[in-house]
Amino acid sequence: MTEFKIAALEKHSGILRLLLILKENGEINFQKFIDVYRLYPTSLYPAIKHSEELGIISVRVDSSSYPRKKMIKLTKKGEKIADHLKAINDILQDDLNFLPE
Repeated sequence: MTEFKIAALEKHSGILRLLLILKENGEINFQKFIDVYRLYPTSLYPAIKHSEELGIISVRVDSSSYPRKKMIKLTKKGEKIADHLKAINDILQDDLNFLPE
């Protein structure tokens, strides 16, 4: 029987959205996820932690700014996954554009 590794992305809500946001924006700070994209810290913290454990994002602290900012970006592995997610999202968006009003 095939083991579906993609289920690891479903473990925490927000991981798929996190990847799509990073794909669109590159490296962004933690607070921007909350302020601009309205992701809640209670779902964001576990999504970031799990994504980092999977090796699909990297997190660094920018100590050149005050207060220090936690910066998040896709790894090469994360980029590949995000490319596929974006393609799926685009297909779904195209389908939604043809729905009758």
